[in-house]
Amino acid sequence: MPTVSRLFLKCGLIYFVAAMASGVAMGWLGPAWGAVLLPTYIHLFVVGWITQIIIGVALWLFPKWSKEQPRGREWLSWLALVTLNLGLLLRLGTESMHGLNRLDPASQKWLAWGLVASALLQWVGGMAFMINIWGRIKPKKVRKPRVKKSAPKDGKKKVAAKQDGGRP
Repeated sequence: MPTVSRLFLKCGLIYFVAAMASGVAMGWLGPAWGAVLLPTYIHLFVVGWITQIIIGVALWLFPKWSKEQPRGREWLSWLALVTLNLGLLLRLGTESMHGLNRLDPASQKWLAWGLVASALLQWVGGMAFMINIWGRIKPKKVRKPRVKKSAPKDGKKKVAAKQDGGRP
């Protein structure tokens, strides 16, 4: 399994645990905090857990790009990993703070721009993955059926008899 796939899968598992923890926190802290944490919970599950697991498995198992570059342009996979995770972490921080709505208007404005930046980072990550994986989506190769050489029914090789008695 390629390193970038392993990292996508490990990040996905970490976000899965974080999503579970935020779900427990929403239930424990009550509806007021539940409303603040709900977007975080959803993003942890959808972008953190589901999306990263899908990307990690796709990069690992999709057909090879070519013999020289089996995983395609690998730098795009790394770009997807970094930008998707930076965007998600930025979103988690800014979205929760923005949801509290207890900050002065200037701070709220910066948090709103943080949400825009996080969305752009996630979009770049998604586009990098899509561009890299697109060339690996190929139709199934049709194999030519092999022609079996049939053996004679009596199990002996037939030797062509020379008609002229074996003379040159």
